[in-house]
Amino acid sequence: MSADIEDVLDEARAGKTVHPLYLLWGEEYLVRRGADDLVKALLPDASAGLNFAVLDAGSPREVAQELATLPLFPGRKVVLVRDPEFLAPKKGRGNALGKAREAWTAGKRKEGARRLLALAARAGWGVDKLDPDAPGAPSLEEWKDELNVELAEADLLFLKEVAAFCREERISAPEGDASALLSLYEKGLPPGHTLVLAASDVDAKNPLVKLAQDKGKFVERKVAARHKDLEIGPLAEEFLWPFKKKLSKAAADQLKERIGGNVRLLQSELEKLATYVEGSTIEAADVALLVAHTREEEFFELSEALQNRNLKAALDYTVDAMGQGVHGLQLLGAVASVVRGMLENHERLEKFAGGSLPRSFNDFKARVFPKVEEEAKAAKGKAPHPYAAFLAMQGAARYKRRELLDSLVACAESDLALKSSASGKLVIERLLWTVCGNA
Repeated sequence: MSADIEDVLDEARAGKTVHPLYLLWGEEYLVRRGADDLVKALLPDASAGLNFAVLDAGSPREVAQELATLPLFPGRKVVLVRDPEFLAPKKGRGNALGKAREAWTAGKRKEGARRLLALAARAGWGVDKLDPDAPGAPSLEEWKDELNVELAEADLLFLKEVAAFCREERISAPEGDASALLSLYEKGLPPGHTLVLAASDVDAKNPLVKLAQDKGKFVERKVAARHKDLEIGPLAEEFLWPFKKKLSKAAADQLKERIGGNVRLLQSELEKLATYVEGSTIEAADVALLVAHTREEEFFELSEALQNRNLKAALDYTVDAMGQGVHGLQLLGAVASVVRGMLENHERLEKFAGGSLPRSFNDFKARVFPKVEEEAKAAKGKAPHPYAAFLAMQGAARYKRRELLDSLVACAESDLALKSSASGKLVIERLLWTVCGNA
């Protein structure tokens, strides 16, 4: 059963009970924020610098060794592992390759290599199978079937670079077997030693998950993926607590419509509102005044430009949006969403129409749309409007599948550039050129 994050933090700050294992999992921003707050609560004084270790790409054996090692000075010791690959399910972690590449590009080559090796190890592939040109290396189809990872051309070069680096540095795949950690917990940790695992996804059958539930603290921090299921009330209460303010129901509904499920942006906007509003309650009028529309669904004009491969229209929209204060990350989120949508519709075009776009809307409605409805029903989702689905498939047909996959890679690279203080305007313009510049 999941524990409440605030109860866990209050317990840690009180210092009465410190558990040997804390597992936080769910939405990445909430999990990282919660893990950082927990570390500060467990190590509130200067000892944090010497009694704190971070092993983001460590194997269970390496984590166990660090956890069993006594600190330089007596007292509590905390080991933090962010996004541990040994907890992730074999399939379903679509960002695992992106995280490895992000670490690699940021200069953390050893971490990036180890993350990639851990990902490949889930399919039973070692260092010798990492280089795409190596004998017996898995094919693109095998990466998709075994790990649900779509490899683009840039990814193949990345794999080749990492394989060479691993050979030079003699880096082997980190063990995914949790037995070393489990054995340590069976023997007992040194007094005051604690492990904090912060994961965006976990395999429910992993024995460490059960260990956290039975002998530690298991904290679930998920956010609904579908907009209609999203509840921002509890998050708003958590973010506004330090300001001693609350959000009215009407304000919560309007805030949800304006920013959707972007949790990082939600916190930022709530802090802005709390600072502005003099009373104890933030009302809908306050949201209307201070919060701009930033949900990806609101970027209709940009979506239309990309689907039509109209680079000029996309660039004009970007200049206008940034002139009105829209951040590059918001535009990036919109571009990535549109590209993912086109890739999905490209797959439907191949699956339901043999790769050939129907000659007319009536042809689409009679021959293809019933299959789209069946797919939505099987996924327990809602089918789109027939004409909207027809236009979306038209847009996807203007691209080759490889172009869309390369565009997703460009989105990941743009995300890293924007977070590295690069010029937002230049990054987005370069991304738009990559997406539709070959038209």
